[in-house]
Amino acid sequence: MRSRTTRGVRAAGLALVLVCSGTACSVIPTGASRAVAVEDVGRGDPLDPPYARVIAMPPNPEWTPEQVVMGFRAAMASVDDTSYAVARQYLTGAYAKEWNPGSGVTVYQQSTTDDEVEPVDEGDTEVRVTLKGAVIATINDRGLYRPSGGPLDEPFTLVKEGDKGWRISAGPDGLLLSEPDVKRAYRLVDLYFLDSRREGLVIEQVQVPLNPASTFAKAIVERLLEGPSASLQGAVHTAFAPGTGLIDVTTENNRVIVNLRKGVSSDNVAAMSAQLAGTLSGIAGGSSFEVRIQGEPYHSDRPLEIDAQQQLKFDPWMTPGNIRPFYMQDGLLRQLGKDNVGVAVPGEAGGKNGSFTHPAISGHDLRQVAALSRNRDGISVAPLVPDGKWQQWVTGKDLTPPSWDRYHSMWTVSRPSPQTSVVLRHYYDEIKHEVRQFRVAASELNAVDVTALKIARDGVHVAVATRNARGEEEVKIGTVIGTGGGSRIDNLQTVVHSEDKRQIKDIAWKNGKTLYVLTGKSELLEASLTAAPTSQVAYPRLQSITVLDDYLLAGAKDDEDNQQVLYWNATAAKWEPWIRDESGAVTFTAGGPSFPVFPLG
Repeated sequence: MRSRTTRGVRAAGLALVLVCSGTACSVIPTGASRAVAVEDVGRGDPLDPPYARVIAMPPNPEWTPEQVVMGFRAAMASVDDTSYAVARQYLTGAYAKEWNPGSGVTVYQQSTTDDEVEPVDEGDTEVRVTLKGAVIATINDRGLYRPSGGPLDEPFTLVKEGDKGWRISAGPDGLLLSEPDVKRAYRLVDLYFLDSRREGLVIEQVQVPLNPASTFAKAIVERLLEGPSASLQGAVHTAFAPGTGLIDVTTENNRVIVNLRKGVSSDNVAAMSAQLAGTLSGIAGGSSFEVRIQGEPYHSDRPLEIDAQQQLKFDPWMTPGNIRPFYMQDGLLRQLGKDNVGVAVPGEAGGKNGSFTHPAISGHDLRQVAALSRNRDGISVAPLVPDGKWQQWVTGKDLTPPSWDRYHSMWTVSRPSPQTSVVLRHYYDEIKHEVRQFRVAASELNAVDVTALKIARDGVHVAVATRNARGEEEVKIGTVIGTGGGSRIDNLQTVVHSEDKRQIKDIAWKNGKTLYVLTGKSELLEASLTAAPTSQVAYPRLQSITVLDDYLLAGAKDDEDNQQVLYWNATAAKWEPWIRDESGAVTFTAGGPSFPVFPLG
């Protein structure tokens, strides 16, 4: 027996000829081991967008080991072969029973190095082919796509099986797909679940595989009915009872019909409607919805009709609308008014200099501001009403700027000693008329310096910036599970890795999916759980950021330490000074506008 290793599979690409006729384009193979791809663009169903198919080809007894591996990889990418029957033909009987394509996906980019492949001697009965490249991401069995890294070094062991030719006897568990394979075979969708109080919506982004035997809309709703993935379990709920089945998703008279096997309790109808409308809005456009049970109207006397934007009515924080930002100036809190001129807020926050920085605004009707003392040893809170007074809620050492969640709790992190962080959650007890403080369990944060913590507007996702003992800083996204003394932060995953001792200056949620990260070099990164961070914009001496949907603001200084709030003009692709003084001037001034913030920002 002799083992031979290739440093790459040179013939791994699909050499194809494109032939088009009418609205459909077919891709015809140019070699025996190539797959056939068909781009079906003539389906005409808004609930089932067109996609490019890869039709698997069975192995040929005359193929070399390299061709067999290439054919197997192409078969793994076949959307039409949902049971992977053709892919299993490339495997020995024992390995075909052992191989589990449903265990997950490794997304890779193959090495471009044109390595030599050693020839196979005539008498060889076992060889090894190693696929080289770089791992880009993983997709788990629930569809969670997570960017990843590191080298790909995947060996395939092949044995000669008489007249059948070479077969793979050992290889990866799960699927190996290239980036183009994933783009053809999967679609990224937003699933809508309910927050811990069933008052708001939480988005989970998953990759849903295409299935030619079903519409994509049906596949999305079926995945919604499966419930949240492990990373959100315990943090979110769903209106659907266990065992709720889906018959089909169709269209009728420009309305999307969701036909379920059973309904939900009456108090969950509104939540169910919001979950369905939000989840299907990405492909249904502006269509309205109707839910039926076993093909019959949901209610005995009338149909259950759902507005196309029902999710926005259920949770106003999905699109908060025209909310004017706040900012600090001369130690006082102001809110942007007419003609971009600031107006002092009512109460002590707008009329008494408390020497505070880093304000945070709560999101409920009786708005409150929480602000950090300049020496970071306390956080005070004041209601934004005429008689609102400052009250110290927190005392501690080296506190992080405050962050409000949608449940009126205020969060911060105390750092009593180097590499020690204590996450704290506070709320005002209206019955006992006192501030209650809870320590939040966060085992992954205990032995690092947490430099920033922000709760997303969905009340479930949390972002933290951390610094370890080597001075390396990174940003993680996790989930908040539980309330009060039972709160904990879990499922933390790094979205911005440490790089050249990069400093993280500020973080701000754009929405429940996307986070902005401001670095010490005034570079702005966009980060999420489903994509590698990307550089957006930069401006010299940015100090802080806040964002609400598409409105991005930053506090900045000029070379003389004068301050101003900047607005990112996406149309002109530039930062512009935004706050005007009483004379209408937009200038950087000493003690000028700083630390802009939107509610729950």
